[in-house]
Amino acid sequence: MSERLPGNLQERLRELREEHGYSRNKLADTIEVDRSRYGRIERGEIKSINSDVLLKLAKLYNVSVDYILGISNTPEKTYYDIGELGLSVEAAKNLYTGKVDARVINELLINNKFAVATKMMATYFSGAVSDLLKAQNALMDFNYDMILEYQNTGELPKDDKDIQDLKKQFKHAKVPANTYEFDRIQRQLMGAVKEIQNKITDEVSEYQKEQKVIYYDILDTVKSEAAKIPNIKDLSEEQKKEIIIKAMNTSVEKASSLSPENKARVESAISQIAPTLMDIGKEM
Repeated sequence: MSERLPGNLQERLRELREEHGYSRNKLADTIEVDRSRYGRIERGEIKSINSDVLLKLAKLYNVSVDYILGISNTPEKTYYDIGELGLSVEAAKNLYTGKVDARVINELLINNKFAVATKMMATYFSGAVSDLLKAQNALMDFNYDMILEYQNTGELPKDDKDIQDLKKQFKHAKVPANTYEFDRIQRQLMGAVKEIQNKITDEVSEYQKEQKVIYYDILDTVKSEAAKIPNIKDLSEEQKKEIIIKAMNTSVEKASSLSPENKARVESAISQIAPTLMDIGKEM
């Protein structure tokens, strides 16, 4: 997604209008708003904008309402009505309720092989390819039968090798329409699944490596901090827990390989992880 410079409502209205080649009057006519009123809105003489007008502009420019209002600097829409996406209410409900895995759906929708498979399925369901293959098969049958008839009437020799090979070619050229289409669709779908599997496997592998490094970093930091306190054995369990939590927080802050999102997740879990490291304190 692209990001643009900040702007207010009036600036965005002018920039978008000029970017799409509209004059004020032409734009007002296009969105069915009084010309004078639209001019006053764009000049800032009218501070508010009707929601209907706002929606028409967002649709015309294919940008988000938030971008027009100056709330967001990203013009691309990040949300769509289910009708715009072509989803049925039932399909949207399955996504919203988690009945289908949104991560898997996302990966499928951005996969090129899956996109090809969906187009192939649409053609398959329409019967277009099947009809074409049936016509091709009928032509092969016609050619085969014509040669056979010429052989029966004696116009072509029955034992000629080239003619026999030609008859075989016509027979082999026939394709079972439904099987042919289904096999092609299946190959595309399996290719998409394989690519997604490889992607997720790589991501999991990298995550596990990162977590292993983080685990040992935290463990070393906890041991180091605990070793600095000579009387740690005499401290209460609660005091030991505080030392461990402090050491873990320090190690997470120093972990340069962690993204801000992962750091936040680890920090929120530290108080739950700390009790499992209490044995370290007992051994010191």
